[in-house]
Amino acid sequence: MMQTIRGRIFTSLIIVMVFSVLTTVFLFNRLIDGMLMDQARNQLRLQMTKAIDIIEGGDVGDLSTEDLELRFRDRMFYADFFVLNPSDQIIAAGDGGMEGQFIHISMSPRDHFFTLHGQKMMYTHQKLEKGLRIVVYTPMDILKQISGRVLRVSLLAICISFGVIFIVGLWFVWKTTRPLQQLKEAVSKYHPSYRGLGIPQGDTSEIGQLMDTFSNMSGRIQWHHQQQIEFLQNVSHELRTPLMSIQGYASAVKDQVVSVEHGLSVVTAESERLIRMVDRLLQLTRMETVQEEWKLTEVDLQEMMEQVHQLIAPAAADRGVAVLVKTVPLEMAIPAEQIFQVAMNFTQNAVRYASNEVRLELTAIAGGFRIRVDDDGPGVSEHERMSVFDRFYTGKAGVTGIGLAICKQTADRLGATIGCEGSDLGGARFWFEYRQERP
Repeated sequence: MMQTIRGRIFTSLIIVMVFSVLTTVFLFNRLIDGMLMDQARNQLRLQMTKAIDIIEGGDVGDLSTEDLELRFRDRMFYADFFVLNPSDQIIAAGDGGMEGQFIHISMSPRDHFFTLHGQKMMYTHQKLEKGLRIVVYTPMDILKQISGRVLRVSLLAICISFGVIFIVGLWFVWKTTRPLQQLKEAVSKYHPSYRGLGIPQGDTSEIGQLMDTFSNMSGRIQWHHQQQIEFLQNVSHELRTPLMSIQGYASAVKDQVVSVEHGLSVVTAESERLIRMVDRLLQLTRMETVQEEWKLTEVDLQEMMEQVHQLIAPAAADRGVAVLVKTVPLEMAIPAEQIFQVAMNFTQNAVRYASNEVRLELTAIAGGFRIRVDDDGPGVSEHERMSVFDRFYTGKAGVTGIGLAICKQTADRLGATIGCEGSDLGGARFWFEYRQERP
């Protein structure tokens, strides 16, 4: 039982309740005793004044026990008395059998108790004329009876109160731990392939927020699982196409349907395409699974953009596309290889879709830089602008559908931002913003 949160809370509640009851009873008992003792002293003082008035109005024999009334909680009791001479001999008493006995009573104002016939007595005293002393007293048993009666009633009230608190506590423990139990059962049955098993919805409490967090996490896991399935399906489809071409032309060469030279050229082209696709897939999966450290290198970004221009120039010339470069002098410590690949992918895509012009622009921003590539091609519709960064998303002139996915993964790893929007050239604009983290 102690291994569960419910058991621990329940056990803690019992310990706290028992400790609280015992502490309350102890302190309450002390309080009642103290109050009764104070009340008894006041009552004895009042009866002492009454006894002296009776004696001064007559003599010692006029005083009797019935004259000394004590009232506690609407119940009537009687105090007793005796009068001592200078030799501590009792010359008058409420109990006539005590007369003639000797008894020593301290006259110190700090003493309030003495023992008589084996019983503890509370007393008060007063000096009389001719060296006499009067002592008014009452048995402590009376106070104990009253204290016990009050304590029993109070204890019953305390037990009832704590019983109610205990029941409320049990309800609270059950109410608190039940969602955790439901969450445990749901998580134990959860599998990303089973869409029907969901995490129960939580309330506004911390446990409810935890359940909502698990629910969101399960949704992300299901989404990731679905993405992996789609990724595997897309990889299989994309790899199957060049493999079928290679197999088809190999069979055609074998059957002498096509010439060996033509068949080999197609097989070579498809093989190169297959290798490029596998390399990009390996690069993408490595970025997603291996958290390798990207080395920062002090780089002249203006020179990097010029290098991109030089590498893309032959392909652009073949399509009759002019590539314009607009840069600013800027040096910065960056992961050079990854940034260079982003700029190359942007520019290659722009050249594929451009009609006449591509514009590569590098600008400085606060703490970093922005790379922006525009083209005058057909552009990207608004509902497709986020999809272009998905794996295997290819447009009409696309090749593998992995290049922009690598750019998006790079941006995520670097904490950079990436996007696609309309260009003032009439086509698409892809941009990448990178800011260095401040120490």
